[in-house]
Amino acid sequence: MSKTALRRLGKLVFTATSILLLSCGGAAAGDKSRVLILNSYHSIYPWTAEVTEGVRQALLSGTGEVEFSIEYMDTKHSFSKAAQAAFLDYMQRKYSARELDLVVCVDDDALAFLHRIGRRLFPGVPVVFCGLNNRGLYDPDMYPNATGLFEDVDILGTAELAMRLFPGSRNLVLISDMSDSGLAVLSRARRELAGLDRYVRIIDLFALSTSELQERLSALPPGSVILMLIYFQDEDGNFISPSQSASLVRDSCPSPLFSLWDMMPAAGAFGGNVLSARRHGEKAGEIALQVLSGVPPLNVPAQPDTEYVPMFDYGELARFGIKKEDLPHGSTVINEPDQDGMLNYRLILINAAVLLSGAGYVALLMMNERRRKKAAKSLAVRKSMWEGLFGNSPDSYIVFDSDNRVLNVNAAFCRMFGYTPEEALGRDVDTLVAGGHEEEDTARRISRRVQQGEAVSTEGVRRRKDGGAVHVRLQGVSFSLPGGEVLGYGIYTDISAQRKGELEMEGLIQSEAAVVSISGTLLSGDSYSVVPKALEEAASLVGADEGFFIEFADSGYIGRELLLSGGRAVWSSSPHLSDILAWPDIEAINQRLRGGERLVLDHERPSLIADSRRHGELARLFGSPLHVLPVLSEGRVAGWVGLHRAWASQSEAQDSALDVFCDLVGSVLQHERRQSASAERARILEGTSRGIVEILGRTLAMKDPYTVGHQFEVARLARAMAVKGGFDETFLDRVYYGALVHDLGKIVIPSSILSKPGRLNQVEFEIIKRHAIHGWEILSSAEFPWPLAEIAVQHHERMNGSGYPNGLVGAEIISEARIVAVADVVEAMTSHRPYRPGLGLDRALDEVNSGSGSLFDPLAVELCLAVMEDGFQFDEKSYEISLI
Repeated sequence: MSKTALRRLGKLVFTATSILLLSCGGAAAGDKSRVLILNSYHSIYPWTAEVTEGVRQALLSGTGEVEFSIEYMDTKHSFSKAAQAAFLDYMQRKYSARELDLVVCVDDDALAFLHRIGRRLFPGVPVVFCGLNNRGLYDPDMYPNATGLFEDVDILGTAELAMRLFPGSRNLVLISDMSDSGLAVLSRARRELAGLDRYVRIIDLFALSTSELQERLSALPPGSVILMLIYFQDEDGNFISPSQSASLVRDSCPSPLFSLWDMMPAAGAFGGNVLSARRHGEKAGEIALQVLSGVPPLNVPAQPDTEYVPMFDYGELARFGIKKEDLPHGSTVINEPDQDGMLNYRLILINAAVLLSGAGYVALLMMNERRRKKAAKSLAVRKSMWEGLFGNSPDSYIVFDSDNRVLNVNAAFCRMFGYTPEEALGRDVDTLVAGGHEEEDTARRISRRVQQGEAVSTEGVRRRKDGGAVHVRLQGVSFSLPGGEVLGYGIYTDISAQRKGELEMEGLIQSEAAVVSISGTLLSGDSYSVVPKALEEAASLVGADEGFFIEFADSGYIGRELLLSGGRAVWSSSPHLSDILAWPDIEAINQRLRGGERLVLDHERPSLIADSRRHGELARLFGSPLHVLPVLSEGRVAGWVGLHRAWASQSEAQDSALDVFCDLVGSVLQHERRQSASAERARILEGTSRGIVEILGRTLAMKDPYTVGHQFEVARLARAMAVKGGFDETFLDRVYYGALVHDLGKIVIPSSILSKPGRLNQVEFEIIKRHAIHGWEILSSAEFPWPLAEIAVQHHERMNGSGYPNGLVGAEIISEARIVAVADVVEAMTSHRPYRPGLGLDRALDEVNSGSGSLFDPLAVELCLAVMEDGFQFDEKSYEISLI
C-alpha cells in the first residue's frame, strides 16, 4: 500500500473517531464552533497560506459547522513597537466581546503574543499551536490549556541526503538570518551536524546582508553544497520571499541549494527532506478536532512533526545531472515538463543534429590546421605562465628527483631558508632544510613517502641556513614526466606566527585552569590546610620552587611562616624570616606593597633592608631575584608571598593568576577572622556564606571595580523584582546573593579585555564568554546555602537556546537565573562605563520587552517593568563603594 493510500486511510479512521467523540461529548453534532486562526506572518507567504488551508480543510472534515476568523500579524515585515501596540489594540477591540471555542496559533510569534495577552483577551479558551520552532514557548505547567505541533525540520537527514547525492562534496554551507526562528534553527543545526565535521567542513554564513551573502557565496570553493536554514530577512529586517532567497543563491554560485520546507523547491531550490506545509496544517487541524470534541489539551501531548517528504525540482535535477533512479524511494519531483512536448523536442534535436553533423565535419577539417598552429603558440605561453607562477608564488616551492637532489627552487624558498638558488640546486633536499639536526630523520621519511607516490600534508620544524628553526606546514606530492621519471614537489608555508599564537593560547588556558584549581583549593578548607597546596600550585605555574608565605599578626609582626622548598610548602614551627627582618624592614616593604606594587629583591637593585647582611641572608634562603607580592585583606597588608624565579618577566596570564592567588588568600584570611568572631554555630554558615559572597565580589573590585558596582545594582534590582512577584524570603536571598557574584568569573579575564573601549574581536569575545564557566567552577567548589554556581553559569542563557555557555532552553534555566538575566541586561545597558556612556533606561526596557518569550522569561520581564513603574532607581554610588 502506498504512502498516499495509508495517509487517506489514516484520515478516514481519524475522522470516524472524531465523529464518535463528537457524538459522545463536547459540542453536539451540528453546533457551530468558533475558531480563530492567528498567523504570525502575512497571507501570501507560501508557508502561511498552505498551513492555514490545511487547518481549515481538517476542521471542515468534521461533522460540526465551523465559523472561522483569520488574522495575520505580518511579523516578517517591519513589526515595530508601535505596530505591536496597534495590533494589540485592534485585537482587543475586535475580540473583547466575542466568545471563541478555540485559538489556532501558526508559528512562534503568534504563540508568544498569546502568552502576553491571551489570558486577558481569551480567558479559558484552549490553544492549538503549529509551526513552533522555539520549544521554550511550550510549558504545560504554566500553560496547561495549550498543545500542538513542533516544526521539527529534518536538518541532519537533509545534510546526509546532500552528501549522498553529491559524494564529492567537501564543504557544507549553512545560511541563516537573524530572526528568532533563524537563531533557533541555526542553534539546533550546529548541535545536530556536529558529527559531520569529520567528513566535511561546515561553513556558517550567518546574519549577512544580501550583498555580503552574495560575495561570500561567489567565493565558495568547488565541492560545496548549500543548506538554507532560514533566510527571509535582510540586515534591516525587510522581508525576502522564498523565490527571491533561492534566486539570490543560484545567481551567486553554481552549488546545489538544499532546503527544509516544501515551499523552497517550488521556488527554485534543488530539494531536500522537506516538511509539507499543507500536511502540517492538516495534522494541527486533526489535533484541533480532538480539543473541540472535549478532550483537554493537557491530555493531548505536544509532538514534533517528523513526516518528511523527499522533494526535488526537475530543472535542478537536470542541471546537476541527477537521475530519478538516484533519488530516495518515495521522492516527489515537481515542475516536471509535459512528456509529449519533450518527445517532439527530442525529435527536432535529432534532425538538427544530423543536418549539422555534415557541416560540422567540413568545418572541423578546416579548423584542424588552424588548431595545430595555435597549439605550438599555446604551449609556449603555458610554459611561460607556469614558470611565472612557480617563481613568483608567496609560498616556498621545491622540486627534487628520485635521488632526493634539488632540481628547482623559487624565490620564496630562498628567502625562507636563506640560500641562493645556486647554493640549493643539486643539494640533498633533507640535508638542505634539516641537515645536522634532530628533524633530519623525520624529513627523510617524508621525502621517501612522497617519492613512493603518497600525498603528504604535515607540520613540523625545519632549519634555515644559519641553523634557526622555522615552523612550517609541508605539502608534498609526486608527478611523472612523459619519459617515466618521477619527481617530488614540495610546498613549505611559514606558520611560525600561527604557532606562537597557539602557544600563547595554550599558556592562557593553562593559567585559567590553574586559577580555577587554586580557587577550588582555597575554598575547600581552612587556611592551615589549603594555603600550602595552593602555594605549591601557584609556584608550579610560574616555574618557582623556592619561596614563602608569611601572615602578619594584629600587632604587625610576622605571625605564621609557610616555607616553599623544592616545590613543597610546609608550615614552619620555628622563626626564619622574623629572625632576618626587623620591624623597620617590614614597614618599609609594606609601604611599597600597600598600593598593590610588586617588589623584586636581588643584588642588582637598591635594597629596602637597612642591613645589607640581612638582605644577603634572604637571598641565601630563597635565591635571587626574589619576587614579593602583597596579600591584602580588609584594606591592609595581611601577608607576603615570595617566589624565587630565575627570570624576571612572565606572561600577562601568569601575572593575573598570581594576583588572583594573593587576592583569594587574603579573602580566606579575612573569612577566617570573620568566622572566628561568631559564637553561634547555627548562624556561622549563612553569615560566612554572605561574607564570602561579598568578599569574592570585592576581590573582583581590585581588578574591575565597575563590574562589582554592576553586580551590586543587579542584585538590588533582582531582589526588587522577586519581592514584586511575591516570592518567599528564601527565594529573595537566593536571587540577591546569586546576583552579587554572577560575574565573579571575570576575575580570570585579563583587564585589557574587560575595560577595552570599542568592539571586542572574536577571540576576545570568546575569552570573555568563558567567565560564566569560571564563575561556576569557583563557586561550585564550596558549599553555599544558595545556588550561586548555577546562577553564575546560567545568567547568559536564553529561553530559545541561543544563549551561552550550554545553550539551555526554557524550563532548563532555573527561575533565579531567569530573573538575574533580565536585571543584568537592564543595568548593563543603563549604567555608565569608562569606555562608553549609558544607553538609557528606556532603551534597556525596550530591549528586554522585545525579547520577552524568545530571549527572556515573560514573567521576569513583566516584573522588571512593574518595578520600574513603581519608581525603582539605580544608585551610582555603588560604583564608588566597590572601589573602597
